[in-house]
This record gives sequence, structure tokens and C-alpha cells, in this order.
Amino acid sequence: MQAFKRARTFHGGAMAGALMVSALLALPAAASDEQPLSIAALQACAAQVQQLRADAPALSRQIAEFETRRAALNERSAALRRQANVQDRDDLRAQLDLQQRRREHNATLVAFNDEVAAQRQAIVALDRLKQDYARDCAARSYRREDFAALPPTAQAAMRAGLDDIVVPSLETGP
Repeated sequence: MQAFKRARTFHGGAMAGALMVSALLALPAAASDEQPLSIAALQACAAQVQQLRADAPALSRQIAEFETRRAALNERSAALRRQANVQDRDDLRAQLDLQQRRREHNATLVAFNDEVAAQRQAIVALDRLKQDYARDCAARSYRREDFAALPPTAQAAMRAGLDDIVVPSLETGP
């Protein structure tokens, strides 16, 4: 009966009948040690896939937007340095104006750096989620009836898997 139950399970989202039969024949004791995912664990795995499929592309778009903003901020920093180099040092009003613009720009840089730090934390959390999925879900089998009980969006996410998901990273800090 155990062999029949194991043969009716899915492995990693696809039937692995031939592999399971050979695994059952070769290592019957080892095969019975690993139980298929429970319905609750399968639901949690599906939720992880859905979150990864939604968050990874969003973070990638955010990184591209941050890179554009970083380039603009770097250009503004360079422009302020150029202005300081050509400005008359005896013109108090111009010096005060430049100093005020530098303070405002520095405040903008601090806020941007805070956003980048939050983004880094989101990337670390998403990477951890992907590692957790790989460890706890990716190579685990589950019952066909449990899979059928998932909502259609969760079923689609589980079928799609994570092979095409890349967790973004930031190359350098601002």
C-alpha cells in the first residue's frame, strides 16, 4: 500500500513515476522516511512561490528606477562641485545660496540611502525566502488530491516553479 501511495504523488510539480519506482525498489526504507508535504505545507510552499513570482520582478524594476535616480543624484553632486569651483568666493549671497543647495542635496542623498538600505533588506528577505523554498519545498513530493485542493492561482504558481526567478541584487551602494 505504501508503494501505491508514493507512486500517486507528484515530485517537484511533475510525475516522477519511473524515478519513484526505481527509488522504491532500491531503497524501500529510505523512501518511507520522507513523507509527502502535508496540505498545509503545500499551501505554504505555493504562497512562497506566489510571493517570489510577484516580488522578484517588482524589486528588479525598483533597482532600475534606483539606478536612474542614482545617476541623477551623482550628476547633481558633480554640478554642485563645478559651481563651487567657479563661484566667486567673495560673493556672500552666492556662497550662502550654494551652501543651502548643498544641504538640500545632502538631505536628498540621505533619504535615498535610507531607501537603498530598505531595498537591500527586501532583497535579503526575498533571497532567504527562495532558499527556504529550495530547502523545504522544491524537491518534496505532495499528494495529487492536495494539489487539486489548492486555488487555481496557487496551482499555476506551483506548476511554473522558480526556475525563471532571479532574486535581484545591488552591485554597489550609492
